[in-house]
Amino acid sequence: MTVITYKKKQKITNMKTHQIILLLAFTIFGCNKDNFTINSEASVESLTMYWDHEVFGEGGKRLRFELYENKEFENSFKLVFDYKIEGKNITIILADKVDNGKCGKFPTPNGIDSLCRPKGNLFIPDNLLDERDYSVILKTYDFEIISNLTVHEDKYDLQIPTNENFSSSIATVYPIPENLLFGSVVFAGTENTQQAIAFLEELEAIGFVKTSVPNYPYRHLSVGENGKPIDTHWDPDNHNMRLLLQMDSDFEKAFDLAKKHFSQANLNIYLYSSNGDQARLSKTDGIIVEYAE
Repeated sequence: MTVITYKKKQKITNMKTHQIILLLAFTIFGCNKDNFTINSEASVESLTMYWDHEVFGEGGKRLRFELYENKEFENSFKLVFDYKIEGKNITIILADKVDNGKCGKFPTPNGIDSLCRPKGNLFIPDNLLDERDYSVILKTYDFEIISNLTVHEDKYDLQIPTNENFSSSIATVYPIPENLLFGSVVFAGTENTQQAIAFLEELEAIGFVKTSVPNYPYRHLSVGENGKPIDTHWDPDNHNMRLLLQMDSDFEKAFDLAKKHFSQANLNIYLYSSNGDQARLSKTDGIIVEYAE
């Protein structure tokens, strides 16, 4: 199998330096912007928001906001949002509304297949937010709504006042705890059970420790009521053994161990860290690993 590495792992010292530089850049440029204006042509009647907490991909751990205009159009529009943080105020503006031409043809239950809703994304790194209350001020050319965001150690609470212009069905988002290793060992045939168990036992032997987390609705991780992962099995003879470990060791060590067991047994191994690392070792797709920035 071929190993494809999308992001090379850097030395720890270089990673810390890079993170410090990024944080300073966010502080200087992300929170005190000179060109922070609303385009008067970016008009919207009302917005609906979906939001969650991301770990994987570029940008590190962050809050992700998706905002949709409630009105549909024949053309596809991209909503462009910008933000700045000043003390206890997080100001978000609709900076632009870009016309991308006619919507694609997508069949819908109502038979109207040529309309689509304008949408846009916004990302705020969670290392820019302290544990405190923030006023979130959403500004467009047409309206302004002030909501309250409370940052706790283990959750984010958003209270939007009752209004006709801005809403979200999500009130609380739970960031996944740091320094967790989680994932699955998937295989067919009970004869491979011992090889899967051996891999999990060796993970503990090199410094990973079994753990549990609150039974919160995390985006990337699901557990049972006791906070521990749940194995699944399905016919005719398929098995998914899940793992949840504290990362007192390095993700690269877990990946190296997974490669060894992957080459020696008929196992598919999927590993993720709550710091943003991920490795997928599949008998059909090969090996893909991506290290966190």
